[in-house]
Amino acid sequence: MSGSHRHNAEFLSQDQLNDLGFAALGRDVRIHATCVLVNCQRISIGDQVRIDPFCILSPGDTLTIGSYVHIAAHCVLIGSSAISLDDFAAVSHGGKILSASDDFRGGCLIGPTVPDEYRNVDSRPVRLARHALTGAGTVLLPGTELGEGTTVGAMSVAKGLLDPWTVYAGCPARKVADRDRDGTLDAERRFLESPASDRV
Repeated sequence: MSGSHRHNAEFLSQDQLNDLGFAALGRDVRIHATCVLVNCQRISIGDQVRIDPFCILSPGDTLTIGSYVHIAAHCVLIGSSAISLDDFAAVSHGGKILSASDDFRGGCLIGPTVPDEYRNVDSRPVRLARHALTGAGTVLLPGTELGEGTTVGAMSVAKGLLDPWTVYAGCPARKVADRDRDGTLDAERRFLESPASDRV
């Protein structure tokens, strides 16, 4: 296998991760070599985190990733405000988390090629609380907060405060069901009480 093909199949080594200069780096972190990582000094990562191929992490403020978090392939986490993913949160394939967005309604210019005084940018933190997750292709806009256990279905667009232990879907995302809180938290308890070898 050629070097380039081998590279595309690998996760970064521990030495490579250490050299990136993260604000914090936990145990058993796996980040694929094809990921684009910007401003690593603003990124804090907990334990048992996996970030799959072709993701872009580019925080303008802080990006805080808890433990047991999975970011699937082709995801983008970007923006000038803080982004946080608490323990057991997940972003499915192609998900976009935007903590800043231009105003598309007009009356201003768009994009980073013009000075800020000609733009109208909505810049607000985005958070996924514990056990929150987004389906494939979902977009979270500035100011979005997914409560504990909140899920947002595939190809949805979410904005604002989403209630805990609730299933949302659609454009814009709306409540479609409740989520099983007790079963999820019981699974977490049993998992954390299991031998360490079962958690790798």
